Amino acid sequence: MSSQPRLIAHSIDAIHYKIMELIKGFPPGKVLDFPSGWGRLSFWLKEKGHDVTACDISIARYADSPIKHVFGNLNERFPFEDNLYDYAFCIDGPEHAENLYHTFREFYRVLKPGGYLILSIPNYSNLNARVRQLWYGVVEPVSSKEDFRNSKWGTGEMHINRPSFPMLQMALEAAEFSITEVTYDKEKFKQKLGYPIYLLIQLFTVLRGKIGEKKYRLKSSNQKNVLLGGNTLILICRKT
Repeated sequence: MSSQPRLIAHSIDAIHYKIMELIKGFPPGKVLDFPSGWGRLSFWLKEKGHDVTACDISIARYADSPIKHVFGNLNERFPFEDNLYDYAFCIDGPEHAENLYHTFREFYRVLKPGGYLILSIPNYSNLNARVRQLWYGVVEPVSSKEDFRNSKWGTGEMHINRPSFPMLQMALEAAEFSITEVTYDKEKFKQKLGYPIYLLIQLFTVLRGKIGEKKYRLKSSNQKNVLLGGNTLILICRKT
């Protein structure tokens, strides 16, 4: 994997490294990287022998990238044929999509049967996020009218979709994806101070049992990699 300093990441730096580690056993294939940002992940994937299509809504912004970009909008039909890709990467993309159900259905459509969707999204379900929700009523600051008016790329420039883990899971399953792995970018050490709260939540999850899992997805929502995960969740999903 290249470590050239000129390669730019428009997401948390650790995410790309973690993803390359997660997929190191995946054979080379046809890849869609959307949204690709500047193209560092696309560059690394090409180095590993993948045939990569980098797609983004703001391609003029990345004129200095060595990666050729294709224009695409997560909120519209993707400009690709059905069953085209072996792998799709949506890194820090879901939070910018107006309709996750549409976006995931489109990724499902362009993937080959058995293909993989690897996505990352801010962790809106860890202990830190749940405390912020309690105090602020929202997990992240809200955007203003001026933000929307001044945006060059509409709503796609901001975090407009902030799903908790069970809502993210629900949207993926509605598109008929199966989640095969849930992990995170890196440990958030301050969250370890909340370990007693984590244990209480685990006890509540056990007490609620099958009803809690059926109605609220408690077992998956309260798993350790979500509650004590880092700033970013990383999911590997399969088109089944």
